[in-house]
Amino acid sequence: MKKFLSFAALAAMCVSTFTACSDDDTPTPTPTPVTVTNGLFVINAGNSSAQIDGSLTFISKDGNVVQNAFSTANGRSLGNTPNDAIVHGSKLYIAVTGENTIEVIDRNTLKSTQISTTKLMGDDKGKQPRRLLAGGKYVFVSTFDGYVAQIDTTDYSLSNIYKAGSYPEGMAGSGSTLYVANSDYGSGVNPSISAIDLNTGNSTELKNELVMNPTSLAAVGDNLYILDYGRYDENYNQQDAGVRLMNGGNVTKVVAATMMAVDAQRGLIYTVNAPYTYPATPVTYNVYNISTGENKTFIGGDDIESPAAIAVDPANGDVYITSYKMDYDTGFADYFTNGYVNQYTADGTFVRQFTTGVGPTALVFNYYTTYE
Repeated sequence: MKKFLSFAALAAMCVSTFTACSDDDTPTPTPTPVTVTNGLFVINAGNSSAQIDGSLTFISKDGNVVQNAFSTANGRSLGNTPNDAIVHGSKLYIAVTGENTIEVIDRNTLKSTQISTTKLMGDDKGKQPRRLLAGGKYVFVSTFDGYVAQIDTTDYSLSNIYKAGSYPEGMAGSGSTLYVANSDYGSGVNPSISAIDLNTGNSTELKNELVMNPTSLAAVGDNLYILDYGRYDENYNQQDAGVRLMNGGNVTKVVAATMMAVDAQRGLIYTVNAPYTYPATPVTYNVYNISTGENKTFIGGDDIESPAAIAVDPANGDVYITSYKMDYDTGFADYFTNGYVNQYTADGTFVRQFTTGVGPTALVFNYYTTYE
């Protein structure tokens, strides 16, 4: 979030530091942008089949945990299956898949304005909002109907609708191009990456045999990193999940993974590889260096029972991994009780653990940018 100085404030600066605003040859220092994190939002998906609504957990910078933060502030439930969230400007945006809504939440008060995606986009385009992306004065939302809405953040009006591919999920922006991961709902019939020119609205479908079930995207320089869930065999065992690199028309494998968090500032990709298999495959936690190609173990992971999401703090590089608790009577994750999130330093040192709500499947940092 940029901070702009008014003319009056600029004039005051010139009075107090006259030489810096004069016409002499002394260069004026360029302000340095600094990212500051003031807490963490955990999006808890709940459990739709058990009629457990989703919720919002807020963890403050000093470690205080507030459960059910959304319902407490708004007097209503967050609803059925909140799926993704972003912070943009003064707002927190949450896509609630089962309700066909976007919650636009004031980051200070947590009071929310609700947007119906079916009313905004139409019943044929706005069902099941999935992922969010912010750029400039707009927020983009993908829906399982196969579209992406461009929403003006000044009045929450619909600025444009773009046609994507089959069951679109995550998005990434690079210049005037919006990339969309079309998962095809894991069927493997028509997965692709949409490259949408935001100036013209024209869309190109990018296909490759390594793009099987793309779900998340991250643009780093000229490279597009794709988290792909791979395919499922006849026994529903997940195979070939991993991070792919798309550059131009080429797609290559990077690392095996079912979750990723990209730290573009430091050139790192943190991954969790926990494929759905029976019997269970041992889970691995790695960090991949984009510049060198080195992939090494980040943590052993013995203190994580059933990983659900991963994210990197943009301010200090700390890594947060959420988890379900295990039901040791059944040997499977417990999808009915509260989960937790572990905090680690960038070198993998465990810091602390926090309790979350049921199904902690998305993380977003309450960050802002200031200037020094």
